[in-house]
Amino acid sequence: MRRASLALLLLVTTAHAEDARTTLANQLAAETDTLQKTAATVNDKLVAAEQTRLHRVRAALRILHAPAADDATLDDRFAAARRRAAARLLLERDAHERDLLADEARQLRDASSRTADDTAKLPSITLPTELGRPANGRIARHFGTIEHDRAHVTLSRRGLDFEVDDHAPAYAPADGVVRYAGPIRGLDHGLVLDHGDYFTVVAKLGELAIPVGTKVARGDKLGHAQRHRIYLEVRVKVGPGGLPIDPEPLVQSR
Repeated sequence: MRRASLALLLLVTTAHAEDARTTLANQLAAETDTLQKTAATVNDKLVAAEQTRLHRVRAALRILHAPAADDATLDDRFAAARRRAAARLLLERDAHERDLLADEARQLRDASSRTADDTAKLPSITLPTELGRPANGRIARHFGTIEHDRAHVTLSRRGLDFEVDDHAPAYAPADGVVRYAGPIRGLDHGLVLDHGDYFTVVAKLGELAIPVGTKVARGDKLGHAQRHRIYLEVRVKVGPGGLPIDPEPLVQSR
């Protein structure tokens, strides 16, 4: 019976990991599609900007090299000077716009290259199959998209909120190293823990006294809740800042 239970647990946790891998692959595929479409739009704008610039260069050259008439009045000379100044400003503006578009196109190429690398390495990434609960309490807010009751807008939640007693202790969900400890916008204070191929974020805590670089073991006390919630987020190391996965199937009862 014991062996059967362990085998079933292994099957369930492995299935959760594969589900998470599939979700990450879908996110990367969607990101690749968005990058490709955005890059195509930017490249079209870049081609149009270059054509406009060449047209204006030819027009500017005619203005800049137009000979002054022998009988030109002072007003005529001032008007010609204004036209030359306007032509130079237009050329500078067009060159600046073209440089901005070229830089955006370069950034999109770099992002596409990183996403392709992340997609290629995804099968070899070790995903968590279980995590310790960061707090004693029920899950009050779940991972995923929700619709705000009053504002009627769709919000994306990247982690879990645990309902806890006021100032309850928070625990490390897995062995790791503290990479950040301090304020996190919208989450009071928190820690970012490095676990190899993924990070966890434990937040909504009060002031912290754990220095960066500290090694922690699963179940170690990290701090206390600022009020009555403790937050947990899991981010796999693919993409800038990592991609979040649902921690709920991974957390175990304490």
